[in-house]
Amino acid sequence: MAEGDLVVMRALEVGLVPELIICDESALPTLEGIGDRLSTALVVTANEATRKAATGLGVALPIVALFPKPTMVDHAELISRNDRIVVLSQVDNPTNVGAIVRSAAAFGFTGLVLDGESSDPFARRALRVAMGTTFQLDIARTSDAEELFTALHRVGFESYAMTPSADAVDLPGLRAGRRVALVLGSERDGLSDDWMRLATHRVRIPMAAGVDSLNVAAAAAVACYGLTSRNG
Repeated sequence: MAEGDLVVMRALEVGLVPELIICDESALPTLEGIGDRLSTALVVTANEATRKAATGLGVALPIVALFPKPTMVDHAELISRNDRIVVLSQVDNPTNVGAIVRSAAAFGFTGLVLDGESSDPFARRALRVAMGTTFQLDIARTSDAEELFTALHRVGFESYAMTPSADAVDLPGLRAGRRVALVLGSERDGLSDDWMRLATHRVRIPMAAGVDSLNVAAAAAVACYGLTSRNG
């Protein structure tokens, strides 16, 4: 489910074809000029109360659309065609996943690999928080961390595992390699020892005394900027 004109339009821009659009009559001009992409969609106009009842949403934005879920790519294919990748392990909050996607897209990261315990980036809430930038990324899942890191390192990626640990390398002191995989873990526990062991670098964001960590989405934004190609 895509909520809001921006998310819906970004889905349409990458060629996704909606099955259903429910919108306020005032939103119809937004859909003008894309009739060829709506030929198979049912377009229904309804007032706010009806849209809330139909969608079950507390706030029904002027346009809500249902799309077939995009197909994720194989992670080997993703690795072959992207030089900046975000890897998530056990990030199970869709709001965090959406915010991470938005930061990744903003700073030139074009691939996203998730383990089996991370939230679906195409979930309604994740899409809304990402403002539809999810559709700009190649996305894959994998259940084998060791195979993933081996595949990354084999083709020249350096992997940067984020941790608040005092003995990690400070982010400002790094010069990013040509191919970068930023690795982030769960909100509460961070990356497991196994995931941390597999990474090329253990990296921390320096913070004020008495503050031990950032929200994972905030950390992702800082790290994506710090490892962006402008700094490589």
